This record gives sequence, structure tokens and C-alpha cells, in this order.
Amino acid sequence: MSSFARVKLWVVCLLFLATGGYAYAQFDSQAHFQLHNKRVPLAEDLIHDPENESIDVLQAPYEALEDFPRDSGGLIDWIGALDNGLITPRSVLEGDAEMHAVDLDLVLRNTSSMPFVKFPHLPHTKWLTCENCHPSIFLPQNGGNFITMADIMEGKYCGVCHGKIAFPPLECARCHSIPKDTGDIR
Repeated sequence: MSSFARVKLWVVCLLFLATGGYAYAQFDSQAHFQLHNKRVPLAEDLIHDPENESIDVLQAPYEALEDFPRDSGGLIDWIGALDNGLITPRSVLEGDAEMHAVDLDLVLRNTSSMPFVKFPHLPHTKWLTCENCHPSIFLPQNGGNFITMADIMEGKYCGVCHGKIAFPPLECARCHSIPKDTGDIR
């Protein structure tokens, strides 16, 4: 990647962080259960109903997820947890049908001045079935989804999971990983 392209990438990321910083600060101020050293009682996590008498029966997420691997931002590395055998996804709620991982990378080129996005199906399909995403979130056809960062930040497309349970969309380089000057990519 040329130095000019790197500078452009940094400027775009910084602008994005500056405009999304308020939302992220709000998110962080709620003491998200995935982060280390956050010990928020379920009755105070802004998710569970503190008036529900069953709240004392539930295991706190920080206890359940205590030994899970973390990424560089301190969030749970779900693929690492899967690879380490800490979780074993099922394709159906009841029964023992096997998961069918799909090793197919897609390159999304509608990225304005940002590097292209590489979408790897493999880590997603190791623990999600095709029906989790297709066709309700993504149409399974070339050119069938016009995805914008605004949509993702509003919880659509990738934002259905990313920013909630998967790493946040503010980590630009985790998705925008293919330089535009890369040769012929399929």
C-alpha cells in the first residue's frame, strides 16, 4: 500500500472514530460484560429486568466467560474460544446434527476510499448455519446487498452481530484488509 493510501486510511479511520466516538463512549460507559474487570450485577446491566425473581438463578456473564480468550481490545475472541474447544455450536437446538463450515471468502469492493473488505465465511460458518444470515440479513447473490457503514452502525447487515457480541465495527482494519491496488482478486 502506498504511503498516500496509508495516510488516507488513517484519516478516514480517525474521522470515523471521531464521529462514532460518542456512541462508543456510551457503549463503554455501560460496563460491557465482555471486558476484563467489569463486574456488573445482572440487575444493573441494563439488559435484565431487576424486578424478575429469577434473576438470582442466572449465572453472571463475567463468571461464565471468565476463561475465554480475549482479543487485543479485551473483548471475547469467539473464534479462539471455538478453536480451543470452550464452545461447541450446534446446527439445531435439539439433536446432534453436525455444523457444515463453508470455506469461501468474498471481497466487497464498494468501500469508497477504504481498502476492500474480505468477508471470510469460514469463521462465521464454524458456528452459524447459513440460515442465520441468508436470506433475512444478506441476500445470497452477487450484488444483492448494498452495505454501508451507516447501516452496520445502525445494527443492519454485519451490525446485527458486530458491535453487540462480535468485535465492534470501529476496528476498521479487521474488515478493510485488502489494499485497493491488489492485483486481480476474485
